[in-house]
Amino acid sequence: MSVDAPVPTLRPEERAGLLALLASAARPLADVVADFLARFPRERRLRVGGTLCFLLEDKKMLHATGRLIAFAILHQSYSSQPVNPYVPLLLNAACDESSDKSEQAFVQLLLTSASGDNNNEVLQKSAVDYVNGPVAASQALLPREQLEKQFCRSIVQPQPQVSSFRSATVRCAIPDPDIPQSCANSSEISAPGSKQKSTSDDRDSALVALLQEKSWGRLGPQWIRPNPPRLHILDGELQWLNPDNNHELLWDYSMCAETSRGAAIRDLIARALKGPLVPAQQELFTASCYRIGEGL
Repeated sequence: MSVDAPVPTLRPEERAGLLALLASAARPLADVVADFLARFPRERRLRVGGTLCFLLEDKKMLHATGRLIAFAILHQSYSSQPVNPYVPLLLNAACDESSDKSEQAFVQLLLTSASGDNNNEVLQKSAVDYVNGPVAASQALLPREQLEKQFCRSIVQPQPQVSSFRSATVRCAIPDPDIPQSCANSSEISAPGSKQKSTSDDRDSALVALLQEKSWGRLGPQWIRPNPPRLHILDGELQWLNPDNNHELLWDYSMCAETSRGAAIRDLIARALKGPLVPAQQELFTASCYRIGEGL
């Protein structure tokens, strides 16, 4: 199972519920995860997870708090299963040096607290606590090799090879160069009616419109496949023939040309329908039919 597999479009109520959960920055992560597990049944979680993976590809699509909530949902959605398909994505996020240290520290806490009381302690805080709190400054980040060896050896799936055709695709969401990265990662709670709230509303509207598209994810080039050439016909091989069926009708222009011919026979047939013919009439009928047959 690959997290990069194409995922169908979510239902309208699923999109609204997922965006509402990602906006729950002040709620404890345990409550947000419990709400997610209650809203989405097991057979729909893989589709929702694919949507979260798409939203996490670009750091400008979600607030910093929304990204932490998405990572927590991906980690906890398969916590009771022996294999979590999102562990490679979590490992990449935990070791991504281009991300904020608060995000790296939070994902590493998720990976190092796979079960037990430590996991519950991590989820008791909210996303705002991790972004604005001192957890990131005090936590030492582990290298990727140590994370794989110590925590995820039994559940890490081998990374699938990306085909050259997929590498030529273009993401549907293109970041706006006029929006600074600091504005995109801002997670401060603004007062109602402020300019920041308007920017957040524009971001949410853009996400809703983007997730409504059936082709969201990546746009690939058209795969042109010309018709293969025909093989040469070998000696002794049957060849397919398409004969010309444009036949023309052949008319008998001598039909009805002489109406007096056979008048005697028609007269004898009319007499025979009314009564038996005498021997002389029978001989005349036979002789007339013989002459007409010779003429044909």
